[in-house]
Amino acid sequence: MTVVTSEVRRRVVLHIGAMKTGTTYLQGKAYGNRESLEAAGVSMPGVRWADVVWGVQDLLGMGKGDADLQHRNEGRWQAVVDLVHAAPTPTSLLTMEFFAFANRRQARRAVESFADCDVEVVVTVRDTAAVVPALWQTTVTSGGTVTWPRFRRAFRWAASGRGAGAAVLSRVRVPTALRFQEAVNIARILRTWSAVLPTERIHVVVVPGPDAPRDRLWELFCEVLQVDPAAAPEPGKNANESLGYPSAELVRRVNELIEIERIRHHTVVKDDLGHHTLGRRRSVERRARLDPPTLAAALRWNAAIRDVVAGSGVRVHGDLADLPLTPLPSHGVEERHEPPTDAELLEAATFALRRMRRLVDRRSRRLFQPERAKNFKRRLRRASVGPANWGSTPDPVATAVSDLVLYADGLIRLRKVRDKRRQRRAARRAAASSN
Repeated sequence: MTVVTSEVRRRVVLHIGAMKTGTTYLQGKAYGNRESLEAAGVSMPGVRWADVVWGVQDLLGMGKGDADLQHRNEGRWQAVVDLVHAAPTPTSLLTMEFFAFANRRQARRAVESFADCDVEVVVTVRDTAAVVPALWQTTVTSGGTVTWPRFRRAFRWAASGRGAGAAVLSRVRVPTALRFQEAVNIARILRTWSAVLPTERIHVVVVPGPDAPRDRLWELFCEVLQVDPAAAPEPGKNANESLGYPSAELVRRVNELIEIERIRHHTVVKDDLGHHTLGRRRSVERRARLDPPTLAAALRWNAAIRDVVAGSGVRVHGDLADLPLTPLPSHGVEERHEPPTDAELLEAATFALRRMRRLVDRRSRRLFQPERAKNFKRRLRRASVGPANWGSTPDPVATAVSDLVLYADGLIRLRKVRDKRRQRRAARRAAASSN
């Protein structure tokens, strides 16, 4: 390991990672090879990646109006800063896509937090035609209720230059923090960070096209980190693959019914229902596809990114030609929109409910005595209709969604029980140590 000494000036790399640009792959690769990267001179602060997530949320003031999030995030950014200063390696990597939301004041605060370090920024960019469907699905798994056709219209409006960011997407009713203009407006991101850093300290990594070797993106990222890609031999974890279209639409309908704190939505709807359950169906479901006008807008946006990056003076890793200006076979276009059928939605719902029942069974047995666990499961089953009877109801899909919401609520109750027990144990430990 390269140990930092008083003569070595620390280097901090902030991975901005515009939304849906391979960030989860890079984060999984980095954290999955944490020890070997540290031996090569690069460390990631915190016990887990969530420490960085909460720190960046604190930096950006995210979670206003959500008391749970505000309480959890308070002081987290300073904690991350302290960990970086205590790191044993010359280079520290902070990778979190929410950095892309920073305004100039927040970016300056981030840089000034490391005033005694050389701060560099790396922005990953990707073919916009691939980003748009993935970004819609991220808004859905994060609690959004906007349909795919409406989201496509919102993107076309936002990309048209006839308005700006939040105002535009608010006008077409896209009520999510992952606004297109904030999430993937590369021109805005580069303006923000170049106002607080010299352009030679800003890197743009272009996500390779679909035919490139899988590890090519990691190799480009390692050019910025200044490490040998072989220092991370283990495959990346948590690829965060997109859901199929029917599964994403099913989650969207659950969002319309469920009332849940954001901090709980992430663990139960996004993870338990979305990625960990319906994500398993991705290979058997059709994708959400662009229509011709949206593809044309995406290709124009690629051209704009090329021009901005080429004229910015930042360091480019990869090939700007991987932001195509003409359609590719991989884009997948539909001339006429075909929404998910009831049969597709019910198939996904049946799969999801079976999985959620198993989760309830396992978690209730872990938390409760046998008789109480049995009663908890029995009450949920009696309150639900069940896949065998959905077809006999006036609206089978609506009934299926109601059942999923019921079990999501059950999982939330179980998590609250678990969290209260952890808090009581922590309080007892604190009281014992003080005595």
